[in-house]
Amino acid sequence: MIIKSELQTRIENIRSAVIDAENLDADVIEEEAEKWMQVLLNGKKIALVGNGGSAAEAMHIAAEFTGRCVVDHKPWNVICLNESQSAITAIANDYGVEQIFARQVQAHLSKGDLLVALSTSGKSRNILEALLAAKNKDVSTMLWMGNFQSPLEELNCWKVQSTSTPRIQEIHLMWGHLIAETVELMMLNVNEIL
Repeated sequence: MIIKSELQTRIENIRSAVIDAENLDADVIEEEAEKWMQVLLNGKKIALVGNGGSAAEAMHIAAEFTGRCVVDHKPWNVICLNESQSAITAIANDYGVEQIFARQVQAHLSKGDLLVALSTSGKSRNILEALLAAKNKDVSTMLWMGNFQSPLEELNCWKVQSTSTPRIQEIHLMWGHLIAETVELMMLNVNEIL
């Protein structure tokens, strides 16, 4: 019965996270999707990045744009910086794990691009270094995190109203799907889907 009680608590936490208006606000998500769409319409690139479970989510969300989420469309220029094991391990070996994403930002991103970083705590050093590298190149940045204090207050942060890693990651994936679906719908309206 103790396990069932704990399970029920976690289920209630999921329900609370999903119905929290701050976690899923249609106006905020639509406004952000518009920004992503403009980056793509301008011929620029969106990069996602994360560690651990957030790395898997970053790959998943990027795939919704190069593949499709719901609507068939041409492949859009969206990449994930944590996909190359060779790059990550070589950079970690030669420059330190703190630089594994920053060096890729320096190599692959330029002014007008967008970097979206996923970090449950918002404190992962390699994520913060990537965001700083992006700002130094005039790349727009966004950090998705949980309800914690960010060490870089000037960042554009979206915070899940939770401190539970599973709940934070679940909402991050919902954000990614909702943005991808909204971009697809917007692109249909501007005849940029094919």
